[in-house]
Amino acid sequence: MNHKLPHLYLRNPSGSIHKFNKSRSITDTKFEDKDPEAYRLHKQKLHTSFIQLKQDRIIRLQQKTLVPENLAIVEIRLLIPFSDGANFKTRTRFLNEFGLSPVMQKDFNRTVLFAIVDEVKFTKFDRLLNQYIQSDHRTSPQGTPYAIMTTLYDVKYHTADDIRNYCSQDLVFEFINNNADVHAVYEEQREILDNYLNGLVLIDEISSFTIDPYDKMVQIKGASRDVIINMAENFDILAQAHSLRAVSVKPDKFNMAQLTWDLNIRRNGHTETIVGVLDNGIRPIDPIQEVVVDGLDITATGNALSATHQHGTIVASLAAVGERYFTGENDLIADAHIYSIKILENIDGYIDVIKIVDAIRKVHQTQGIRLFNLSVCAESKAYNESPSLFAYLLDKLAYEEDILIFIAAGNMHYDDLVAMQEEVHDLHKYPNHFYNPGVSSDIHSCEFTNICTPAESMNNITVGSLADNYRPETQPDLSLDKDLPAYYSRKNHYDFKQPINGGKLSPNHGNKNLFKPDLVMPGGDLLNDDGAMQVLGFGDTGTDYYTFDAGTSLATPLALNLAAQLINLYPNISLQSVKALMINSASSYSHTHLEDSVSNRKEALSHSVYQRAFEDLSSGEKTNVTKQVLSAEDIHRHLAGYGRPDREKLLYSKEDEVSLLIEDVIPTDHHKVVLVNIPEYLLDSANSKCVNIQATLCFKINPAWGNHVDYNPLHMSFNFANSVIKNSPSDLAAIIADRDHDFYKDSWTDEIRTLQRKKYMEGLSLSEKAKLASLKLKLKNQVLGVKTTVDSWSEDFFPLVNKPLSNRQQMSIILAKKDIQKIGNQLVIALRCAVKENLDHDLQEWLRITPEHGFSLAIRVADESKIKNKPSLYDEFQAVNTMEIVNNNMADLDQDMEAEA
Repeated sequence: MNHKLPHLYLRNPSGSIHKFNKSRSITDTKFEDKDPEAYRLHKQKLHTSFIQLKQDRIIRLQQKTLVPENLAIVEIRLLIPFSDGANFKTRTRFLNEFGLSPVMQKDFNRTVLFAIVDEVKFTKFDRLLNQYIQSDHRTSPQGTPYAIMTTLYDVKYHTADDIRNYCSQDLVFEFINNNADVHAVYEEQREILDNYLNGLVLIDEISSFTIDPYDKMVQIKGASRDVIINMAENFDILAQAHSLRAVSVKPDKFNMAQLTWDLNIRRNGHTETIVGVLDNGIRPIDPIQEVVVDGLDITATGNALSATHQHGTIVASLAAVGERYFTGENDLIADAHIYSIKILENIDGYIDVIKIVDAIRKVHQTQGIRLFNLSVCAESKAYNESPSLFAYLLDKLAYEEDILIFIAAGNMHYDDLVAMQEEVHDLHKYPNHFYNPGVSSDIHSCEFTNICTPAESMNNITVGSLADNYRPETQPDLSLDKDLPAYYSRKNHYDFKQPINGGKLSPNHGNKNLFKPDLVMPGGDLLNDDGAMQVLGFGDTGTDYYTFDAGTSLATPLALNLAAQLINLYPNISLQSVKALMINSASSYSHTHLEDSVSNRKEALSHSVYQRAFEDLSSGEKTNVTKQVLSAEDIHRHLAGYGRPDREKLLYSKEDEVSLLIEDVIPTDHHKVVLVNIPEYLLDSANSKCVNIQATLCFKINPAWGNHVDYNPLHMSFNFANSVIKNSPSDLAAIIADRDHDFYKDSWTDEIRTLQRKKYMEGLSLSEKAKLASLKLKLKNQVLGVKTTVDSWSEDFFPLVNKPLSNRQQMSIILAKKDIQKIGNQLVIALRCAVKENLDHDLQEWLRITPEHGFSLAIRVADESKIKNKPSLYDEFQAVNTMEIVNNNMADLDQDMEAEA
């Protein structure tokens, strides 16, 4: 019998070296030159824009009545990233030559708000732009002093209308970033703004205002249109207003007549895990009253244990017992007790993000609660939109405190779902509606299926929904299969295939790891009760003890419950380990159902670009079309993340499948290695697959506000490698980190030796330098490869200046007998770490006081050999490695095993 066994810490020797070469054997790609005539329309566009900019600047100065010092803000949309990584060195030149200091960066740093901090230098920008506009249409601008103007897509003054964003009443204003160039004026306007808002409160012009702890936003309630306009017209330190209203939950359509709940969820006598449920309050109805322990209300009702709608109560019941709720048992022991944090009075309304963040912090610090559920979302995100203030505050909170928040990806609007089924259109058919850029109907665009704020949060876990409803006798209504993402469930909003400011992102500037949701759980289907989940009702009428509902709101607490079970079993593991183990246990359904949608997308692009069918295109044309289309696998990952966690794999190891955990730190600009010894008995296998290894890396980030590319300032990644030397992990780390290490000289080819001699004798040309570096890298990868070469790292860092980074990654490798022989039964897990440059002052200080960064690496090793009467992989792994059983509640483990027996 394959018994349930506790997970193991891997405590093998490790080594590190302070080395991280961030260069590449390739040069920067030059900005594409064009026929000089092709710049004509570009010049005309910039000419019109710059005239408007000057007019808008005069108007804005005339509007000022409250602030004596003006801070002129211009928005420049670029065709290339704003950085010093490109040939034009825009970051340095815009400040040093044009007096433009960046105060907010969006659209992966292709749209930048600049403060004009040197009027004299800005006249040079004016002069060069005019030179470009007036230049001869027959002469290329490349190589001229004004060539940098070809990198501009558009330029405009930041007006009051841009700032107020047509928001009203309850809203938040983002602040621009305060830096050394704008500090004096910024602080003066901040003081005036505080006094102005305090005065408005005294005369009841606004209900209240709050500044967040990090000074990134001001939240205002009850502001009139005139107040908002006045603020936007006067305060240059305001970047943009946003309305944060919860996406309303449609009142339940289906009631199930029943005279009693016939359900009792009881406290677990030896479980101390309490989870916080952020919702519209929890009513302690009979089935859950024993497990709802207390609450905090940030609304006007003053009672966290009251609710006018059952949304929060349903969420609480699923967080308490998880999937066991659907087993039909009427007496359940809770996995978690519930603490109610009431953030809404009803099921919609204004989301007070500052109070929510303060409430989470307070509850964590006073009650010790570490797991939270947030099934309430704001509006959906546009494609490639920067992280929201809400997500930023939650990421900062998770970085600073020992917490993990499970966040719903959000649902499509209920009324839209109904309307889409009533109007026949190919775009409305599952799964076409998820992803079809450029195609829309009167009521739908695929952008409407993007995740909702704050589901883009990176330090927390976002949960999407499968169409499964735990009722095998029923079928989904709108979705094709219960194992597929539900029709209403929302997808990742990042799409690196889509143009930004009229240009395409370089493949180097995208990141395959930036997708949401992280996980999926069953959430039922809409629109009829056969597809929905049967959940708790209030029982107010004597017949509404149960109701039917569906949504990511229900999937999210089911995922949270799994985390609670994991914490119950292993109370001392870090929450990043919880995240890593959950992701590492997950698996996803096939993506084949999306292939027709991808084919249709290619066909549409083929006709649009080449006026021919895809099959009639040349191979080069087909490649060009394919590059512009997300693959079926990519779309599925953007909908389902890593998939659905497997409870057994999450909680337990087995005799033939071991879950290992590494909780450690790595310093900045270091490489680190950890050795993993492979049991000798696996060499007796004649099977092509001996062992399957999958690993997931997770770590917390300190987010950078107002800098889209650098929002995650921390790069960390890992790889599998050959242990080319034994018993010296630090030396091995040095070899892995340095392609010029002396270790490789014995393996140099004649071509490398020839180029190396020439390098020292007479020097190399740029192309020869690149070739030598490429040859050395290729040799290094062959030597270190577990197979013929080293696979790509879990995340590519290059170019670090322009690459948006992820803080969770996954890799897997299958070892055959010959692979184990090649590595001498010793697999290397290599990790590396670097931090972004050009960080704002507060993050530079963070880097100074944070020399090393924590991470969790979850590793699952499965024996796939066909050896007869083989020994226990679990035991053999412990015999040849330094292991420690993860501190666990063996009573829970034994109890679970007895229940299984």
